Amino acid sequence: MKGSLVLASTSARRRAMLADAGFDAVSISPRVDDGGLVVRADHAAEDCCALAWFKGAQITSDLARLKSQAPEARIILSADTVCVLNGNVMGKPRDIAHARSMLEAARNQSQQVVTGVCIIDIAEKSRAMLADSAEVRLGAFSDRQLEDHLQRGGWIGRAGGFNLEELVVAGWPVEWSGDQSTVTGLPMKMLTPILTRMLGSTVVRS
Repeated sequence: MKGSLVLASTSARRRAMLADAGFDAVSISPRVDDGGLVVRADHAAEDCCALAWFKGAQITSDLARLKSQAPEARIILSADTVCVLNGNVMGKPRDIAHARSMLEAARNQSQQVVTGVCIIDIAEKSRAMLADSAEVRLGAFSDRQLEDHLQRGGWIGRAGGFNLEELVVAGWPVEWSGDQSTVTGLPMKMLTPILTRMLGSTVVRS
């Protein structure tokens, strides 16, 4: 049934990833300020899951808004992604200067990209949390590539200041191991069978 799955995010990329896997999600942005919540490098998976739960729980608790925007909602899906570089956690850049410093620090370095997910089943009044990580290495990208990326706004709203697919298309020297979708923001290899089982016939595939 359309509208059964709610994505607690306005991320067009996350919604597209779900659509590519056959899930038609309604996007609702959580009204929370998680800027003061700290993700610890040595507990990144647990903390990302906690932040994801924080977002999902806000949507679930706002019954009037949920009923208005997704009256058929059964499942609330939320996620949070960070990058861990040399023991330092990098979330979304504050501004272009912050993005530049993040990416310069990552040049010729490997980093862990961690995505935590929370799945809330409204009918069952239950929740499940999971996390996945992948390793990404940004090679010796040029200053020109960096500036082009920054000026295009490819850093905006992106953990670590980048989107993996966009860097590949732009010809950056980038390598990764693990699930590419985890780097992009949703660990679809883990999520797809779970959502299929939970949503059943609500899954629509082209």
